[in-house]
Amino acid sequence: MLNRTRIALQDDRILRALLWYQGETDTLNDDAKLYKSRLYKFFTDVRNDLNTPTLPIIQVALASKFGPYTEEIRQAQLETQLQNVKTVDANGLKIGPDFVYLNTPSEVQPFLGFGSAHNLL
Repeated sequence: MLNRTRIALQDDRILRALLWYQGETDTLNDDAKLYKSRLYKFFTDVRNDLNTPTLPIIQVALASKFGPYTEEIRQAQLETQLQNVKTVDANGLKIGPDFVYLNTPSEVQPFLGFGSAHNLL
């Protein structure tokens, strides 16, 4: 991810934000209790590695009920309190036939209540 981002930033391009939608696998084992600290470290490390200390991050809280620790992961996501990190809750959106990822109509839902993604941060 970092290598691809650095390549994309060549020629004076600007990284505007990071969209983070991940966590389903973390719902499968009791390491879920470490998710929040690992997430904070990941976000901080990405910002440091890309020399973008205030990079806006938009994370999506899980919609699936993939594993037995889903609520622990969702809670960690919803309670994230880092500067310039906003969480969009996907709970209630429809899951696709794989029972993990959102279906296409759910993926294209507008950011209801935000007006547009531009107003998120």
